[in-house]
Amino acid sequence: MKNRIPLLLLLLLGACAAPNPWMHPQLPKDQWSRDYSACRRSADRDSGYREDSRDTYSPTREYERAQAKRIYDSELNACMRSLGYFPTPKN
Repeated sequence: MKNRIPLLLLLLLGACAAPNPWMHPQLPKDQWSRDYSACRRSADRDSGYREDSRDTYSPTREYERAQAKRIYDSELNACMRSLGYFPTPKN
């Protein structure tokens, strides 16, 4: 357990330092996390996508997960764009 704590701290710090994938020219940066969370919840609800590794492998299940992930990504992008956000440029 003690060996996992430093690794956990590094992962948390890395997640905090990660750039936002979306930007809005007029909203404060702290608004982004609230809007992004709301859009993620909406996309979860609409797509049925879940990131769960406990499922057993099945070609049919993998296809359904891929379809749900595509719907999730599309819903998330549409929601963020509807709020006036733009994808940040990738370097």
